[in-house]
Amino acid sequence: MTQSTAFYDALAPMFDVMTDWDARLAAEGPFLRAQLDAAGAHRVLDAACGSGGHALWLARQGYEVTGADVSPVMINLARQKASAASLAVEFFVADLANLHPANLHPSTAFDAVLCLGNSLPHLLTQADLAAALRGMASVLRPGGLLILQNLNYDLRWQKQPRWFAAQGGELDGQPVLVWRFADYDVPAGRIAFHIALFRQGERDWKVDVHTTPQRPLFRGDLLDGLTAAGFGDVQAYGRMTTPSEPFDAEKSADLVVTARKTIA
Repeated sequence: MTQSTAFYDALAPMFDVMTDWDARLAAEGPFLRAQLDAAGAHRVLDAACGSGGHALWLARQGYEVTGADVSPVMINLARQKASAASLAVEFFVADLANLHPANLHPSTAFDAVLCLGNSLPHLLTQADLAAALRGMASVLRPGGLLILQNLNYDLRWQKQPRWFAAQGGELDGQPVLVWRFADYDVPAGRIAFHIALFRQGERDWKVDVHTTPQRPLFRGDLLDGLTAAGFGDVQAYGRMTTPSEPFDAEKSADLVVTARKTIA
């Protein structure tokens, strides 16, 4: 089991507690639909799909969707949600380094691949990033669309924000809280990303802290990886919104990239 697998397995039960899916999809949905429809995309792979929020929303919009994630617990949760909603979405356990047709059982290539939610920084070397992007290209049809969403590390690596807002809610009828924070190792070029999971017991709160390493994903490294993997027509945005917002390395919170597969 990789560190990122264990990290997201632990986070999975609280993932939907800490994510306001209604607000997120209201903001991001129009951007996704505009991009997918402009590309003539119907068959979509949501790589790093987590608990299936984007995948299930896309299925409700009429797209044919497959989801993949490194966490078996996340995938099990996504399958339960799909079954409860009577949505025909297939979900597979697959990490970003193994997004190949044999692991996803596609009968035809996907029209679009999404990799959202700041997933690529879990790839700790440029070689790992290049391999993941090649894997995404391998399941796309020629001319197919790739959409990537990550934090803006060109800015974050300079500012090094450590503490992030906590999200709270209820799980199994009990109050829970998720608090995220980070430590920066500049010489090593690494970030230790932590989640503290709080659960209220009968007498007091219990907390478990889980950590996973990340590599700051700079725009230049991502663009180099996309070129090497056979992608072109690259566009960068500051977030997934409509109307679109151009990426500004000194201001944007996110780095959202769209690209097209240019090789057969």
